[in-house]
Amino acid sequence: FQSIERGGELTFWRQGRSLPYGQGMSYWALAEMVKAQAAILETDSDDEVEAKLMRTVELLIDDDAEWVTSHLRPLVGQAGDGAAASQEEAFTAWRRFFEALAEQRPLVLAFEDIQWADDGLLDFIEHLVDWARDVPMLILCTARLELLERRPAWGGGKLNAALIALAPLSNEETAKLIAALSERALLAAETQSVLLDRAGGNPLYAEQFVRMLAERGSTEELALPETVQGIIAARLDSLAPDEKALLQDAAVIGKVFWLGALEATEQQLQPLRQKEFVQRARRSSVEGETEYAFKHGLVRDVAYGQIPRAQRSRKHQRAAEWIESLGRPEDHAEMVAHHYVNALELARAAGQDDGMLVDRARSALRDAGDRAVTLNALPQAEAYFREALGLTSDDDPERPALLLRCGRAVYRQEDEGAVELSEALMGLLEAGENEPAAEASLMLADIAWKHGRRDEMDGHLEKARALVEGTSQSRARVAVLCEVARYEMLADRLEAARELGGEALRLAETLGFDDLRAHALNTVGTARADLGDGEGLAELEESIDLATRLNSIPDMLRGYNNLTALHILQGDLPRTRAAEARTLELAEHFGHRGTVRFIESGAAVGNRYLAGEWDDALERAESVIAEAEAGGRFYQLGGMHAHRSLIRLGRGDADGAESDAELAVDLVRPVRDPQALYPDLAIAASIFLSVGNEARAGETLTEAVAGLGELHRLGFAVVELPLQAWVAVTLGRASDLLEVIEPEPYKSPWLRSALAVASRDFLAAADIIGGMGIVSHEAFFRLRAAEQLVDEGHRAEADEQLRRALAFYRSVGAKRYVREGEALLAASA
Repeated sequence: FQSIERGGELTFWRQGRSLPYGQGMSYWALAEMVKAQAAILETDSDDEVEAKLMRTVELLIDDDAEWVTSHLRPLVGQAGDGAAASQEEAFTAWRRFFEALAEQRPLVLAFEDIQWADDGLLDFIEHLVDWARDVPMLILCTARLELLERRPAWGGGKLNAALIALAPLSNEETAKLIAALSERALLAAETQSVLLDRAGGNPLYAEQFVRMLAERGSTEELALPETVQGIIAARLDSLAPDEKALLQDAAVIGKVFWLGALEATEQQLQPLRQKEFVQRARRSSVEGETEYAFKHGLVRDVAYGQIPRAQRSRKHQRAAEWIESLGRPEDHAEMVAHHYVNALELARAAGQDDGMLVDRARSALRDAGDRAVTLNALPQAEAYFREALGLTSDDDPERPALLLRCGRAVYRQEDEGAVELSEALMGLLEAGENEPAAEASLMLADIAWKHGRRDEMDGHLEKARALVEGTSQSRARVAVLCEVARYEMLADRLEAARELGGEALRLAETLGFDDLRAHALNTVGTARADLGDGEGLAELEESIDLATRLNSIPDMLRGYNNLTALHILQGDLPRTRAAEARTLELAEHFGHRGTVRFIESGAAVGNRYLAGEWDDALERAESVIAEAEAGGRFYQLGGMHAHRSLIRLGRGDADGAESDAELAVDLVRPVRDPQALYPDLAIAASIFLSVGNEARAGETLTEAVAGLGELHRLGFAVVELPLQAWVAVTLGRASDLLEVIEPEPYKSPWLRSALAVASRDFLAAADIIGGMGIVSHEAFFRLRAAEQLVDEGHRAEADEQLRRALAFYRSVGAKRYVREGEALLAASA
């Protein structure tokens, strides 16, 4: 602080405190900082809040201003158009806001009492410390030791963080403090000795003793309580009854309170202010109200504890009603819930009638859960909804909707929630609530898909589709059609995906649901491009542009990811790598590290193997495999083992390669999506054949050919098809495979190279694959072509193919293939 004062430069200071309510209000301290920067008052209308927030952000940020604003809205009580896409995206947007502040002026963010903070706020502070770069920002947090009991590792191990533990004062320091605070002469030695012993180095004890001494006027018969709470209680007991009652009313409101909530005047508060129990704020966060705060939270705690339980219930109810009167219920939902829940619990404990309070508490808990959802404070949202369910009977008509809310919160946290969603679905169906029932079915479908239960997923999807079929032209119907079309695309049922996506697109355009229009365009464009329709790419790019304009970051990233996949399907690895890099750049920029991880642990491994970057591919694959072995779940885990098997085989580890191939098959079967299943089966079959396990190779080939035959279109199943064709040719079963793949109308480079392999034209296959930029497979088929040419006596041509293959294999340490190539060189000499 001395350096700030001496610098002569204006410094922004933003302060927020966490409230002692349960595990804390969702991001309360952070919201206080944003409101202070935007000069937002608790009594501002929604329009005033929106105008102030937009003006504040636009003054700070040029690019991404609307995106940042959209994530700040829930913090200031504006839900906007829906919940944030993800916590990581919200964290990135909030960080961008504070970085922009720090770019203008050195910034101090003071988070007070974070032992009461919600877990989300603690996570965000760590995120800010980890990721904020190259701006003058000091983050100051105050907390009691309870924080480290709850989160022992919080804030630890960071290069740019320091933990300062305040030790108790020494007796000498305590005596100096007492002397500085007191207007009296020194205390009697015996009294001071007892006082120092009781204070135990706690400055608050010393301060409160001096206040008590000033109020009593004499040390005669002045008992020294054992604790600081005891001193505060003694001081409160000496207050006039009306003063004590007023202080207790304020304690129910919280550390900060307003005259209107107490129905009191400044004149009535003046004695409490003079005795330094409370202090007046320079500016109030409620327009037209005078704001006060307890000078110390412990004073508030002791005052609250002295309220008879029977009276507390009514006081909490009155506090809730006053907060509701301020308006903007979304911003105050959690605080209102806190007061109504306390009022209910205290009324029950006192044996009072709780009928009205049950309904109010349940409604407030539901609203608090909804607010927590908009902030992605999903564990708190789940807790609110579960508490509301505890106040709801099994036959209550509101129960299914509460179960849906609770299940949605669990689903968004953990991709779970099937128990709550299934119960919600039954209740919603009985009540004839088809649209929310369809939403529950979609979430159940996604849970089943992520657990590899494809048949169960199909059942839930069919139910969701049936529930909205023939209904009014609603958002729910469009959303269901979008999701069903997406899953059809993933299953390579491309005509169905195009048809259903087209229906969703028409409805979204008619009804003005631009976000769903972007989603549908994405699916339709990808499906059409998979089918070889050149206009599909244009639709996909239109989807990306629309999602970008709408700040729908998940849809934008999904579009870029699908664009990347289309480039590899169309046989253009350089463009694939460029699109992959762009997707990763955007995902990092908008804080979607989950998307980054998905790409880097999936397609990026395969693309690097194909491009000949074996060391990088192997390192990435082994990192994912290690995380999976530690309990992580990865959609592409089978592919990680498949590509590691190829590298292990090339580098001479036949046993390791075969083991990985078996794991790849076992892991990818439950997934069943053709884009994952058939490439992994093709790789596994080639590994089995290469290590001499012809029986296992034949079994895998049979499984793959049977599955390919059931597809309407091959789509992404053609990726790695040349390896499948090599297995079929070697085993004398080329005709089985050709019967399935020849009718495919879209002859992608993958398919053309596979057809060349199936007709034993390995040189043509190598040239096609080389044109795709896929140097690993190119080298493999040049080696196969060299074998043919040696057998046919074309030694010069064979040597040329061997030269090119060996140059690559030596560069990646593929000693197995180097030995094969050198043996062929000797044979052709």
